[in-house]
Amino acid sequence: MYRHRLSFAIAVLALAACGKAGGPAAPIAGDVLVTIEQRNDDRWRVAYELAAPRAELDLGPDIDGYRGRHWAIASEGAALIRRDGRDVVVPAGGRRRIRSARFLVEPAASDRRKDYEPFIPMGDGGFIVYTGHFIPYKDASTRLDARLTIIADEGASVSAFDETKKRFENWKSPYGHPGFVYVGAAAPIETDALLTIADATAPAWVKAEVASFAPTIAGALQGLFARALPAKPNIFVAMGDQGGEGRLSYSGDALPGQYQMTLAGGAWAERTDEALGVLRLSTAHEAAHLWLAAARPRTDAVPDWIHEGGADALAAEALAAAGYWSAAEKAARFETAKAECARGLQQLSLARAESENRWEAVYACGHVISVAAAGEAGVAAFWREFVRRSGRDGYDEAMFLALAEERAGALTVNRIRDLVRINAARPDLSIARMLERAPDLAAGEGR
Repeated sequence: MYRHRLSFAIAVLALAACGKAGGPAAPIAGDVLVTIEQRNDDRWRVAYELAAPRAELDLGPDIDGYRGRHWAIASEGAALIRRDGRDVVVPAGGRRRIRSARFLVEPAASDRRKDYEPFIPMGDGGFIVYTGHFIPYKDASTRLDARLTIIADEGASVSAFDETKKRFENWKSPYGHPGFVYVGAAAPIETDALLTIADATAPAWVKAEVASFAPTIAGALQGLFARALPAKPNIFVAMGDQGGEGRLSYSGDALPGQYQMTLAGGAWAERTDEALGVLRLSTAHEAAHLWLAAARPRTDAVPDWIHEGGADALAAEALAAAGYWSAAEKAARFETAKAECARGLQQLSLARAESENRWEAVYACGHVISVAAAGEAGVAAFWREFVRRSGRDGYDEAMFLALAEERAGALTVNRIRDLVRINAARPDLSIARMLERAPDLAAGEGR
């Protein structure tokens, strides 16, 4: 996810009860039913209905107090509190357990660089909704088994993966993971390879490029991994603030089977070599995450340089495999990554750079490490095996380094550890030593 957080107002969810008055309630599949209803008054209704009463309902991290500022409880017998950095619904009014809860929330942006936005506005008045913002947790790292009912406003529809309907009933992502859902009036563009929803205000050249490039790069990644995705992937293209002549900003998010991009700045208005290059490289990076998602970190403590660097390196391989880049262009991109990594780690370890949110260094150094770790077989071969080993239980840094030792040797792994842990005065030399046994990219090896 190559992110430059944009400043724009987005609509925010309003939570309220949905359901028919009178008659017995239908049994709830799983642990909780979350009903999200779009409304034309900038308010959304969402109801939490639990299969069994609970002592509390953990909505997840508080996102710098976002819910506390913008959510208002709209049901009796419940209160929203902030506790230990998390938003929790607790009983109120003498009640001891929670069976349901409703809220109303004011429109606002979270503007958190490494967190998914709850809503991303589209030019047609619709939104890309991140369902993970609304799915409660069983504990700090495990979510409840949730089903979603998502209802579009009059004249709009709900779209995700290969489904487009007026409403989703008791829905779950086919990946069993939080996902993006589009709620709005735009008609999805569906091909054999994927389903795309583009902002109505996107320039014609952006729409045309995404329509041709995205399926091609997906095909290249499928070939590199020798594996198709379990469901048709989605692409969502949103336009952010178009102000600023010459400004070219791209932010993206990937989830299993889906990725979303937001383009901001005046430079997107016309097709230029620079804009085309940013769009292709960033799209390839987000697409790479669709295949990498089969290997998931075991915990939030697993460093981001592993999967972000892997996505950067795989994007380069896919662009070369699809014929968009020559071997020389791929090598030039690798040299850029080396230089960005060295600049970002002046007297700074990679672990510390990540702890300080120096994301350019995290991505670039992760790219370089991914190439060093892969050895002669190349990055795609490394990640094919890594997915196989970690697909069921997830991975951690030790598992990554263990496979790297098999592929590139103990000396290379020791030097990877040095880059991650040591504040080096000359990170460029540390990088050069780490790459001594890496394949010669300029000669086209490791592709």
